[in-house]
Amino acid sequence: MWYQPSMKLLLIFVVNGEEVSLEIPPEQPLHAAVQQALAKSKNTGRPAEEWELRYETGQIIADISKPVSEYGFKPGTHLFLTLRVGAGGDATRSDR
Repeated sequence: MWYQPSMKLLLIFVVNGEEVSLEIPPEQPLHAAVQQALAKSKNTGRPAEEWELRYETGQIIADISKPVSEYGFKPGTHLFLTLRVGAGGDATRSDR
């Protein structure tokens, strides 16, 4: 692991098109960072379980329970949070 305990990792969450920059301790679970991004962007009307997290490539990050350090994110990585289809999100998908 290349992180030092006191080091934080800059992640940029894009929540419904709005960028939210967060400095995350590497030992923090990714789901906690998702909660922070939703709160900071004032998207608290829907439970976090109704949101989907994706890499810049569009690939879904299904398991967000692990510590941030286990995902291999580089500083400044963009992660995208959108409402799941059927949870009030847009049914259109960019991978079609």
